[in-house]
Amino acid sequence: MCRLGYRWAWSDTCCIDKTTDRILNGSLTLMYKWYADSAATLVFLTGVTHPSQPRGLTCSKWITRAWTLQELLAPKVILFYDSEWKPYFGNTGTNHKESLEIMQELADAIEISPENIATFSPHGLGVREKLRLASTRNATVEEDVAYSLIGIFESDIRPHCGERSNALGHLPEEIVTRSGDVTVLAWSGKSSAYNSRLSVYN
Repeated sequence: MCRLGYRWAWSDTCCIDKTTDRILNGSLTLMYKWYADSAATLVFLTGVTHPSQPRGLTCSKWITRAWTLQELLAPKVILFYDSEWKPYFGNTGTNHKESLEIMQELADAIEISPENIATFSPHGLGVREKLRLASTRNATVEEDVAYSLIGIFESDIRPHCGERSNALGHLPEEIVTRSGDVTVLAWSGKSSAYNSRLSVYN
């Protein structure tokens, strides 16, 4: 961070008090905004060896996780690093969202345009497209599949840790109420307690 000229860094795994439900729930609601407002988001790609090879990013565990979708889409500036903290694919630019090669690699992996990744707005993609992006991702905690989409959908749902698959019902209900788009109810995958298009991950 110092080499990039920043004095402060924030990490969700270290800087969120998970022992207090009120603080944890409030943080989950605000995380998308925090990433969107960050000066830069740094992504450490565990398992991507140095020197990194083409497609290394899209084969990484990072791209499969539920919470990392907002880490990718929300920031204006993002920098990827391999397992030795070297810039991914040797790209020493100041913003990997300006790298045509990296954006195209990501676009091919998640099947949206590079422009939608680089300049994402919650209003820029339809409901079904955003749910499709989320439907292939995994979460350790079941309800996180829904909570990780709060900012992407500009949702007003309030997290309640431990509600498990009920969260997968609250999110589509709120989306339908706000947008009137009932296509959110067209589910594909393993059924949750509610009929939604979001799969339940174990």
